[in-house]
Amino acid sequence: MNLQAHRESFEALDGEWRGLLQKAPTASIFSTPAWLRAWWDTARDQESLALLAMRDGSGLCGIAPMMCVGDHALFLGNSDVCDHHDFLWMPGAEQAVLKAFLGEAVRSSWQSISMEGLVEGSPTLSLLPALAQAQGWSVRQEPDGVSPATALPASWDAYVESLDGRDRHELRRKLRRLTSAGKVTIVDAAKDATLLVDFPKFLDLLRASKEEKAKFLTPQRERFFICLAQAMAQEGCLRLFFLELDGVKVAASFCFDYANTLYLYNSGYDTKYTSLSVGLLLKALLIQKAIEEGKGRYDLLRGSEPYKYSLGAKNVALHKLVLAR
Repeated sequence: MNLQAHRESFEALDGEWRGLLQKAPTASIFSTPAWLRAWWDTARDQESLALLAMRDGSGLCGIAPMMCVGDHALFLGNSDVCDHHDFLWMPGAEQAVLKAFLGEAVRSSWQSISMEGLVEGSPTLSLLPALAQAQGWSVRQEPDGVSPATALPASWDAYVESLDGRDRHELRRKLRRLTSAGKVTIVDAAKDATLLVDFPKFLDLLRASKEEKAKFLTPQRERFFICLAQAMAQEGCLRLFFLELDGVKVAASFCFDYANTLYLYNSGYDTKYTSLSVGLLLKALLIQKAIEEGKGRYDLLRGSEPYKYSLGAKNVALHKLVLAR
């Protein structure tokens, strides 16, 4: 298979991109055009777009969502807000897409390429190093953190029983304490069409929960979050959950529902309710909700925070590849 790489715009590629996502084995919420366009429109700085489409006579076979800073190329979307990255391809087109990508890198005179957030098991990790070295690139692979996730069983009881003894005991104890404190309600603002009213409340809870989250939420990132929420709502992927205690919103989780997976993207809570573990318990109750909806996976995304493991998540390693001329 001999593919040619062409630089295209978001608008020109949108329809074919969506079609490819239905077949690409590496697809995730972070590789959708809506996600990456939201980032590009609100969070880019000095980058130039290098959105590459790989085609043959039969049509689109792959996409390399890239951007450039001078002669350095990297995946589109900074990893501080985009947890996973990869190329997209039709099944069986992996090598051809990667070869076409390297050909375009040479034609574009890129001197280095950084690829962060590659999930363990990606064909990019197993195929690209040898292909690049054969063309004279140096290749460095290094760890890039973890993205804990858990496969969901058929029932909530089965999930609770799958936890180790201490975590199972603590979850049940904390749930009893929360329900004895008042009426507990889970609200999904995206489903209830209250997003415009409730999203500022999520941002308030995010800031309030930890000092580092308040510092993280710069004006630029806040614009990105708002644009992302609007874009994902239009796609039907947004889930914005609140835990209410006696009608008061005390915790929030910004999530995405995509390809049988519930992604936990960001969260916050009112520290006045820390003793009731409202932040942790909202995440646990979202696992229950995901199971009831028939989801197969709950992805807690980048970071090794201890609460993820208390909920039964297992590490999925992320990797970074750096290519240099």
